[in-house]
Amino acid sequence: MLEFAKRKGYAKILDPRIDFALNSIEVEYRRDPLTGESGRIAHMGIVAAQKIDYSVWDKPEHHEMCPFCPGNIERSTPRFPAELIPEGHIKKGGARVIANIAPYDRYSALTVMGPEHVMPLEKMSAAYLKDAFEAGLEFCRTVLEKERELPYSIIAWNYMPPSGGGLLHPHQQLIITDEPGNLYRKVMRESKNYRQKWGENFWEELCRREEEAGERFIGRIEEGYWLTAFCPQGVLGEIMAVFPGRSTIYDLDEKIIDGLVKGLLCLFKYFDSKNICSFNLALFAAPAGEGEKDFSLHIRVIPRFYMNLLLYTPDMSSMQVALQEPFSVVNPEEQCREIAPFFKS
Repeated sequence: MLEFAKRKGYAKILDPRIDFALNSIEVEYRRDPLTGESGRIAHMGIVAAQKIDYSVWDKPEHHEMCPFCPGNIERSTPRFPAELIPEGHIKKGGARVIANIAPYDRYSALTVMGPEHVMPLEKMSAAYLKDAFEAGLEFCRTVLEKERELPYSIIAWNYMPPSGGGLLHPHQQLIITDEPGNLYRKVMRESKNYRQKWGENFWEELCRREEEAGERFIGRIEEGYWLTAFCPQGVLGEIMAVFPGRSTIYDLDEKIIDGLVKGLLCLFKYFDSKNICSFNLALFAAPAGEGEKDFSLHIRVIPRFYMNLLLYTPDMSSMQVALQEPFSVVNPEEQCREIAPFFKS
């Protein structure tokens, strides 16, 4: 059954901060309750995000160089072939889906979220986010109607440079593929294995257990259960929104999108309070007609930051990249208590 496995270890040092007295420093080891992969919680309180002022990059000379800004997007970005998208791109409010000039897959697109070159988290509106998600979903569904052998729809968002975002102008990644990536594939496989072994949907059980315990349960918005991940992927933690009873992108109706957007706006207020101004986001959805009983649609949001603004030190090191071992400097249970009030305001 679902298990939240963890144990503690202690490093003993003669600490110069306390006149070289013996100090015992705690490290916690955790296992992801679905995949069984390990992660660590360490360096508690040593690292924190620092505010970055991106407005210095929001000047006319920067707009002129940006392919996504008004005046440039029509002439500088590629269009889809007419047999796929007759108009060449998809528009929804201020959002526009364009073909990716540097594709990751056969069907690779970008949702330019609006005309604004720089959009701080505190200025994002529900309409801004909703238009972007709905435009991206329209592209995914359009491709899936034509290419049914490509089962996976990826919607991802690298917000601001610490996340790997190559352009400041906000945009999301859209990929339709039969190769969804290692974590995506593993989550799908282990969700199926869990149901076969225990006769239950892992994600529904996770939501039930987390709500009962309350330790990592942030709150509910519409059908979404917002949680801090037990074994987070990010240095500053990981936040999840799970939608039990929904599994494919066809289940992402207006009600679900509205709830998702409302939750993200609450989360962004928390981020702003912690000087977090960058993140990675990914949507996980089951292929239509495959694994729908095993899986629940969910998103993962991982805060990103520079560990040192003087050196622009990234928050990824050999621990995560070479050893594939995530570690976090925040305790998920404490982080949950910090986030929850933002979901009640």
